[in-house]
Amino acid sequence: MAGHAHIPTRKPADVLADIKRGKLVPVYILFGADSAAADELLQGLKAALVQPGMEAFDFESVHADELEIPILLQHIRQPPVASKRRLVIVRGIDRLSKGRKRKDEEEDGQARGGQLGELLTGIAALPQGCAVALTCDWSKPMQNALAGSGLGKYVVDLRQPGTAELASLLHRRAKELDISLEPGAVQLLLDVSGDETTLLLGELDKLATAVDPGDSITADDVRRLAGQSREFELNEYVGLVLRGHSAGALAVLERLRNWGEEPVKIVAWLGGVFLRLVQNRGDEKRARLCLLQLYEINRDIISGHPEPFALLETFTVCAACPAEERYCPVYNDAEPPEFCIRRKKRRDRTRGSRARVPQ
Repeated sequence: MAGHAHIPTRKPADVLADIKRGKLVPVYILFGADSAAADELLQGLKAALVQPGMEAFDFESVHADELEIPILLQHIRQPPVASKRRLVIVRGIDRLSKGRKRKDEEEDGQARGGQLGELLTGIAALPQGCAVALTCDWSKPMQNALAGSGLGKYVVDLRQPGTAELASLLHRRAKELDISLEPGAVQLLLDVSGDETTLLLGELDKLATAVDPGDSITADDVRRLAGQSREFELNEYVGLVLRGHSAGALAVLERLRNWGEEPVKIVAWLGGVFLRLVQNRGDEKRARLCLLQLYEINRDIISGHPEPFALLETFTVCAACPAEERYCPVYNDAEPPEFCIRRKKRRDRTRGSRARVPQ
């Protein structure tokens, strides 16, 4: 049966631990858009493989479309001068041409030939003594191409990490910076960074420069030292909405209102986050309903709604809805709109009440 190929993927923390133990493989395919995790892995590989001072001979970083594929493969096969292995980083292999598909390849998205097929075929035939790291954004066609080439075992999953993985990343980086983080500080940093790992680590680096080595950072320290800014508040608001903390989110929304933040900008930030949830296969149903509600809010704001923040307050409460049949402070006695998370339950309850009214 045709369909999308499945490849076993490894988590970046596990791969990094293997690298530090000297357990190396010839190929690393960094599959996804988490640039912070990719940089951490590439730095770990370079430290483990390349002799300091020999970077000009034993290290190379190129974009996949800068060289012809046969020449690129020659660079990868080149032996080291003084290091354990010569490390070559090839960035953006998803930008290579895919080649034409035959009719029997249309369903599963796999394409033979093209620059990508030529590169993957050459990578699959590399000797064990080589070291190459390939980067690419996540997509189903690329997943199928990697599986079809037999390179699936080398894939490192760099799609958006979950909360636990992000918290582990924060604690690892904090240890490197000789500081520690209390749980409240970790949660606030996660809230204000959204799913941007680069922003997350950037905020942590700023904190480290403002405290003494060995200090323990609290949530109050994060708020005080990271600085009150609209971007900080927007990130905190979005993070609270995603966690279903409506009371805290409403408090931050009120601060944004007092600062004069544009409602359409808040809608745009929320929309971007829920779109990524859909793309990353998070709580897809809830995310789609939230996007539908945000679309209607944006339309109403542009049409001149007199109370745009009232619409955002409604959304903040609805986004935290537990989707259970219990009291709703927004649509309890009204016909629920299309975006209502409890629409079916509430509609059935309302119709049942109407049916019991004596004629």
